[in-house]
Amino acid sequence: MHIYDYIIIGSGLTGLSIAKKISQETSNILILEAEACAGGISRSVVMNDHKLNNGLRFFPANEISKRALDFLNEIVEQNVASESSENLIETYEASGFKRFVGFGDKSPEFYEQLSYFLTADEFKLQLQPYEWIQILATQLQDKIQTKSIVTRLGFEGLDSEKPSLTHVIVNGSKNIYARNFIYAGPVKDLGLLIPDDVLNARAKAKLKKAKAWQSVGLDLIHSVPCEKTNLLVLNGTTDDDIGPCVGRFIGSTSQWMSFIDSESAEDTENIGLVLKKMKRQVKRAFPEKADTIIKERVSVSPVLSGAELKLNANGTIPKVENLWIASAQVNPYQNLLGALMQAKFILSSLGFAAEDLAIETTIPEEAADAEPV
Repeated sequence: MHIYDYIIIGSGLTGLSIAKKISQETSNILILEAEACAGGISRSVVMNDHKLNNGLRFFPANEISKRALDFLNEIVEQNVASESSENLIETYEASGFKRFVGFGDKSPEFYEQLSYFLTADEFKLQLQPYEWIQILATQLQDKIQTKSIVTRLGFEGLDSEKPSLTHVIVNGSKNIYARNFIYAGPVKDLGLLIPDDVLNARAKAKLKKAKAWQSVGLDLIHSVPCEKTNLLVLNGTTDDDIGPCVGRFIGSTSQWMSFIDSESAEDTENIGLVLKKMKRQVKRAFPEKADTIIKERVSVSPVLSGAELKLNANGTIPKVENLWIASAQVNPYQNLLGALMQAKFILSSLGFAAEDLAIETTIPEEAADAEPV
């Protein structure tokens, strides 16, 4: 029976970043991915024979982000971003485009997700997120096992104070053993994967009821490019519960994103309402571009937030010393930044280059106090 040193569950940006660092010290690792290809929500998509990011991508510029990108540079062994530049955010009103100054007292319910895009400055990316994934997946291809759905975590000593996680059950039947396990999948799935002896019914109920958000993406291919390339927040004049969208033009492509809570997303009609408003606002702001759309693509992400899960200070599940939770959902930062910072945190907890990888487990005071644009 083969026993891996590490099994990493999930091959998104966090999982692959952790795997790459660990693989420098041991080749005895396995990455399990439920989908047919690696990358999670950061993988590439193809529209009109061109590779694109799987939805709108953005990287805020601040000291925390710089540390995250320095870490990523080390992982992919390339410089992924250039110097920062002003993030000139505009919105559209009847009189035309104007500088976006905030929502006043009408902030959307998903403001925390949206605020990630509203920083004063941004890093211009020399390599796009889907290219980060391509580099990592290529380097780790012999360690990635796709179409491998983890259906249960297997423990020994469930009646003891510290049960031991010994294996994962894949696709309902195959047992794969390891000494250490790193979980980088959706946090809510842990309620199904972990037995009640380890994660009690109260904790599972709290996890299930937590408010969670998913992104709704709308990618459009236009027959002609748009000169306006800065970030845009569109909401219109209708007072509704759907909220605004954020997006930008990149040449002949425009990418837009809004958010929906996971409970509402279970009804596809609600997702349709979000998309309808997004299209209406894009048409309102760019009426001359309405007839130039030649292709569109819709995407709905897995759950991005809403992980009310009690963890030990080192990121492990209470009572289980060899299960680290690497999902970006449990990180205080959002989006790509949260994914990289959680990877750094888990690697630090595991003792990999601890000093330069160490991060705060809470948002630093200067970041918490920072005002968005």
